[in-house]
Amino acid sequence: MKFLDTDFLESEEIKLILERTTEADPISDYVPAYHFTICDKWGNSMGHCDLRIGYNDNLYYGGHIGYAINEEYRGHHYAAKACMLLFELAKKHGMVYLYVTCNPDNL
Repeated sequence: MKFLDTDFLESEEIKLILERTTEADPISDYVPAYHFTICDKWGNSMGHCDLRIGYNDNLYYGGHIGYAINEEYRGHHYAAKACMLLFELAKKHGMVYLYVTCNPDNL
């Protein structure tokens, strides 16, 4: 799989800064992934998110997207806004659907 340019992942409020990518690991059944810091328009870190590329049984439970927002930035829908940007990257990889999961005890 070829990792794509991610410079377009920004909106009027936030931008996703690529921290690293991880290759697939067939032994662990992991798919390739992008890992981002979620920043405001001034570059202040507000949390992080990741997008897993591809499909396998593990993703049905773990999901394609993971995220966490730092406590002081919660309540402004930054995670949802980051997901909207990640959807665009997923589309560029030809993904037609994504699993987003949440455990009931996940704050």
